Amino acid sequence: MTVRARRLVPCLLLLVPSFVLAQRTVHTPMIWGGVFGDHRFGAKSSLSWDVQPRRTDFGESWQIILASVGYTRDITPRWRVTTALGATRGYRYGAFARTAQFELRPWVQVAGTRPAGRFTWSDRMRVDFRVQRPIGEFAPDDATWKPTVVRLRRMDRLQRPVTADRRWYAAASQEFLVNVHPARVRVAALEQSRTQLLLGHELSKRNRVETGYGLQYFNRQGGVELNHTLLIYVRTSTPFR
Repeated sequence: MTVRARRLVPCLLLLVPSFVLAQRTVHTPMIWGGVFGDHRFGAKSSLSWDVQPRRTDFGESWQIILASVGYTRDITPRWRVTTALGATRGYRYGAFARTAQFELRPWVQVAGTRPAGRFTWSDRMRVDFRVQRPIGEFAPDDATWKPTVVRLRRMDRLQRPVTADRRWYAAASQEFLVNVHPARVRVAALEQSRTQLLLGHELSKRNRVETGYGLQYFNRQGGVELNHTLLIYVRTSTPFR
């Protein structure tokens, strides 16, 4: 080993522990609700919308409120394209609290559904265009809109009936979220991943409710946030005509 290498090794040994100590993992209990609408008004056209309130600390305080409205077009019997405009109101919470913010989020997605043995396999590929502005008492006095962040999302979901009448079903989904632009928002690992295990029940042909457990991995500046989440979803597809 050269003299230079012998000097470098102790420096690396000092840097590694300090880096590890700087990283931390925080576990947070969440409650996420959501109502998702998909209302057909033409042979191939639908109105899509959703409202998603999310609370943290066992539901004691707000995490974020999301809402969106958009247009869905069938391109084949199994594939659909949706374009929508979303808005969010994010709150300061947890160990990695940031300034509260308002966000406009136009997005486009392609979604498909197909049989996979005894399962139904659904997947979606989405591009979010996120435009954010700090708000609230911790925002700068001259706060303005930040540069647009482009985020890619991929979700796969498997669903299977668990009763003979098929009204009760189990589902599992996995979603990955990655920031790709601008370069300053990129992280070495995924920005987020979301794993959800659900039990669903068809209330009627067009309405169903789901509940279950979700694990959100959130790559934060300074550590990792793991959100353990109670999920409560309502899905409706009553047509307008």
